[in-house]
Amino acid sequence: MKNCKESLHDFEYQGVSFHILYIYPSNIKNTDTPCLGRINPIDPATAKAYTKQQIYGNKSDAPLNFQVRGKDKLDIWNHKKNLAAASIIALMKQNGLIQSESTTDLNNDYINADLSVLAKNFQGMFFMLHRSEWGLRTMAEYTRQYEVLVAELSGIQANLLDGEKYRDLQETICYNALKTARKVDNWSYGDEPPASARKRLSLLYELIQDLKQVEGVSIPVIPTRYNSKPSRQQLLLDRIDSARSLPYDFLHTACVTGAIQGQLGILADGGLRISELAGLLFSCLHAIDTSQGTLYYIEINGQLTPSGKRTEITKTAASYRIVPLSPELGEELNRQRQQLEEQLGDLAFRLMCGQASCDEYIDTPAQAAAWQKKVGEQIPELLRSTSLIDAMVSERAYVFNLDVQNKYLFSMITCHALRRNYCTWLYCYSGLCTSEIYRLMGHSDKTHPKSSSEGLTDTDLRRICLQNYVSHTLYHTPGSLTYSLSSTIRSTEVPACNVNLILPPKATINLILEDTEPANKIHYSAEGILVEDAHQEKTRNPQYDYSLLASDEVWSIKDKHKLLD
Repeated sequence: MKNCKESLHDFEYQGVSFHILYIYPSNIKNTDTPCLGRINPIDPATAKAYTKQQIYGNKSDAPLNFQVRGKDKLDIWNHKKNLAAASIIALMKQNGLIQSESTTDLNNDYINADLSVLAKNFQGMFFMLHRSEWGLRTMAEYTRQYEVLVAELSGIQANLLDGEKYRDLQETICYNALKTARKVDNWSYGDEPPASARKRLSLLYELIQDLKQVEGVSIPVIPTRYNSKPSRQQLLLDRIDSARSLPYDFLHTACVTGAIQGQLGILADGGLRISELAGLLFSCLHAIDTSQGTLYYIEINGQLTPSGKRTEITKTAASYRIVPLSPELGEELNRQRQQLEEQLGDLAFRLMCGQASCDEYIDTPAQAAAWQKKVGEQIPELLRSTSLIDAMVSERAYVFNLDVQNKYLFSMITCHALRRNYCTWLYCYSGLCTSEIYRLMGHSDKTHPKSSSEGLTDTDLRRICLQNYVSHTLYHTPGSLTYSLSSTIRSTEVPACNVNLILPPKATINLILEDTEPANKIHYSAEGILVEDAHQEKTRNPQYDYSLLASDEVWSIKDKHKLLD
């Protein structure tokens, strides 16, 4: 058994020695691949593992610890280790840690080789090389686009791919993408390509680089990334008809009525991605006691994969976040859970998108994927109603090409329009600072980097819930902060437009109102209470962490006319 154990830890591949350390992390315990293997190449000069600095060129002196996952040790040993070793060797060759073998024989094999054949055979290695750069959903989308790219490379000989043929290939990719594009009608070289073409052009650049450096294929062209700029018309469409602000009255009605009110409500009130919505567990909804009663928030800690399985790997590290909900929506979602649990028992770790059927709760991957697809079709159908389109058309700042604008506006009204609308609300109405907006959107704020392991205290949770409570949302007008003055109140927990103070009988209080902005107007009213004004001139420089919002007169449209006569 000792020899067997050693044989599962040390091996040699293409002249390089490797060592594997096996562990079973708790976070992947219940997955299909609970065993994690950390593979390290061994430096023959020191008999120690190569470091990340040597392999990747960063500043870490830690071992490489190249990770592969499998069902158990034997699965990794028999099916995963060689592919991982090949990927590591490719990285070592790129950094000069080992000498590449003579490419003469290889190039002889590649003479007259078809690029599509080379790309198809290289696919596994290609995605192994780049897997650390892309998330799970990005990897799935790039895999799909890679297969399309393989077909587009058919008939092109590797040794004949020069600069002119490389540009012709770029044009072919863009024109093929134009046939199925939703938002682009025409394209010429130098313009911004359709979305699918952008992905394939990026893959093409990386593929040519890797084939030359890793496989030693003799390809004449020195690949460059496609350099483009959006057309003037596209810039105007993005700024005028991007559907970033949807009519409030329409959304308010849609959120509180209709068959899909809960799903649409979470998307509109919390700005979630649809994959995050589909991946919500019942345990993701939380209630917290505050000075204003029970408030609610959701914890985004996973998403639904394209196959319908839930994963705790989110789109980005910043996607793990806490988002406050309007109390009305939180109460409704909590009520729905209680009703289901009275019939079916504890549902804490079941998907919220599941369906109750007789005495069971169905949230299988197939059902979850079907639910996401159905909601993804229902919401755009609802949003593309005549009344909403007419309202948005009437609010246009400029009209320069009515047919193109209408088509572009229609294409932008999807489920994701609710997330863009939420972002607009955050910037224009919530009063939150930019870094807080980044956090609520699940975006990385590169100007204020924070550790991904940093959590929120109960005080932080109450603050973000209260800030949402005093804001104007799709479910309510700004709430008033109400305090009973049976004890000393130093300050409101969050900035508020209206504060109600409840005094005990025969009480005497000294109320100090501090104004944080010179243009504010303070009004107060009371019954049976003597109020005396006392003003103190004092220069202050308050540390006010919330954005200053322009008045309606500043940002509202004053005049509309045709941009191009």
